[in-house]
Amino acid sequence: MNLKSYGETLDRLNQSIKHNLDNTEAIAHQGEAYRLAKQYEQALTYFNQAIAQNANYTWAIAHRGEVYRQMKYYPQAIADFNQSLELQPDYIWAFAHRGVTYRCMGKHYYQKALADFSRAIDLNPNYAWAIAYRARIYDLLRRYEEALVDFDRAIALDQTVFDNWLSERGSLLSYVGRYAEAINCCQLALQADPNNHFALYNIAIFQARWQGLAKASLDIEKARALLLTLRDTQERGMVLYRLGGLAAIEGQIEIALNYLQTAIPLDQEAVEFARHDIAWLEMRKLPKFLNLISELD
Repeated sequence: MNLKSYGETLDRLNQSIKHNLDNTEAIAHQGEAYRLAKQYEQALTYFNQAIAQNANYTWAIAHRGEVYRQMKYYPQAIADFNQSLELQPDYIWAFAHRGVTYRCMGKHYYQKALADFSRAIDLNPNYAWAIAYRARIYDLLRRYEEALVDFDRAIALDQTVFDNWLSERGSLLSYVGRYAEAINCCQLALQADPNNHFALYNIAIFQARWQGLAKASLDIEKARALLLTLRDTQERGMVLYRLGGLAAIEGQIEIALNYLQTAIPLDQEAVEFARHDIAWLEMRKLPKFLNLISELD
């Protein structure tokens, strides 16, 4: 929905509320329109008003929980999802979005996230969004074969559920040593977008692991050349991360760690990538690397 559509929706809801100040549903949907527009404080105001009028309004409680999640107020989000599930024990959406909240809360909550996604999928076996998120949780838990099963199941239902699904699938395949298939996935991604730096990076790393640095040298330089042109873009964090990965695969430890250290404050996903990315295999016992990815005992 574009900004004009949000505005039109809000205008309609305002008219409905104007003619009936007790229209709880219109008030709640006003909150949802603000949530979708990423105007979270306004969204909370309307959800709070709707819930004050109907304390058992399950939909509004769950969607307020999602606002809290998007604001990174995770305890409040969990409380709302819990309440909505007490009111409606088979509320699939609430299970799935509570699962995402647990996933955002860090590795100590991954098992709870997994349980919620599995429950949502049990209730709706074709829920592609929940299947995709469960694939990510399996990935984070290093249960890569199960991640691949869910990944393929999700894209069979909806390929748009992942932003860059061919490159992401390539990464999963690399974690289980299926390098030829991994490279093929990324080559398909490049056919669609020759400047896909995720795919170029992956191919360089996979070739190096599979056939050695000499065979991968041209791919490494090609990926590095593209990444260097992107250092001042909005993707700077992930670009620096991947420059670090290329340095890591070449054994340039300090350069790699410096890139990683700079990337993490710009894009927290760099931490999760580094925990699994095969570019960093030789560094997984180095204290500085472990400290950067928060995995020191």
